[in-house]
Amino acid sequence: METKKLWSRNFIFINLCVIFASFTNFAYIYVLPVHMLRIGGSNTDVGLMGAALTIVGLVTRLALAPQIDRWGRKPMLLLGGFLFALTSLGYLLLKDLVWGVLLMRCFSGFAQGILFPVPPTIVSDIAPKGKLLDALGYFGIASSLPAIFSSPLGLYLYEKISPAAFFVTTLAMAMVSIAFGFLYRDEYVPEKAPKTSGSRRFALGNVLELSVLLPCLVFLVSILGFSAVNNFAIPFGESRAITGMSWFFTIHNIAIIATRLIATRLKKWFSSRTIIAGGLAIIGAGTVLMAFARSTWSMMAVSAIMAVGGTLYSQYLQADILMMSPDHRRGVANSTMMLFQDVGGGIGAALFGVTSEYLGYGFSFVTAGIITLSAIPLALLCGRKALRKAGPFQ
Repeated sequence: METKKLWSRNFIFINLCVIFASFTNFAYIYVLPVHMLRIGGSNTDVGLMGAALTIVGLVTRLALAPQIDRWGRKPMLLLGGFLFALTSLGYLLLKDLVWGVLLMRCFSGFAQGILFPVPPTIVSDIAPKGKLLDALGYFGIASSLPAIFSSPLGLYLYEKISPAAFFVTTLAMAMVSIAFGFLYRDEYVPEKAPKTSGSRRFALGNVLELSVLLPCLVFLVSILGFSAVNNFAIPFGESRAITGMSWFFTIHNIAIIATRLIATRLKKWFSSRTIIAGGLAIIGAGTVLMAFARSTWSMMAVSAIMAVGGTLYSQYLQADILMMSPDHRRGVANSTMMLFQDVGGGIGAALFGVTSEYLGYGFSFVTAGIITLSAIPLALLCGRKALRKAGPFQ
């Protein structure tokens, strides 16, 4: 019998699809706030961009997540990719208008809400038995790699050549992503989900995968804590006159990639729930330590520490979620996970925005670290549920 390979044609194409789509996504995250201020927008407009992206993406995932399982992976991948590229074209055409950029950020939330839950679902479908962690690790590298070079390259194109050059490049990257999506050969055959008598058309279980709510809650709590770092690390560093803060997230993403290369080896010595709890402990402690950082090297060290902890818990927790969910509900399960991440990130941004303004950055980071550490008991509980429902995935 032929053994299924991890590095199959489909696995390579879906990773390449994600690399080019992620480049465009990260480039917009880094450059659009700068662009909005350059064309006459305000800090409020910059905040509205982020809020619009999150809210529209959240609603889209709630509404359309079931279609990943009902229509199939490739149709949703291509639909999301096409809309994502159309958004890039919209940015290019409306780049000089504040309302135009805001409108396109809303549309981008819609496109991303369709597109980004699909690739990890595909990876869970095509990964060989016993190789899901490895597959998620390499997929995570493909997703994180563009974050390292999209910022400097995007800013170089925008500042040194022209804003149009930046938007043309991001459009081209989005179109290349679609090309790799076309090359992917769909292995998933949609099947009808089991029907239950008297089920409601808009029941909560139709848009959320209820069997994975507990591990998704771990994501929500941990992302809520990390949102303090994600939103306020650079302003905090600048408030203490720490130089080189532009490297903070570059170091963070390099450490993520390095950790993903070795993360799966830990399963030889530790259980999934131990690794998840350990990762949460590392990132929680790192967040607390940030409150006491006063030099460039200490900030970079904390950045790397949190990357290690965040990568370990998220990679193993995502594997638990995928193994706990039925095959015909993995698309909804992935979308549920991303929904909880968005909610945690949104609540955290608002919460720590208030605490950092009135109580200081140090208080905010200590509080955020404690919140992250509070997710450990939930992680241990959902680890037992994962073993009972799915068995060991290692």
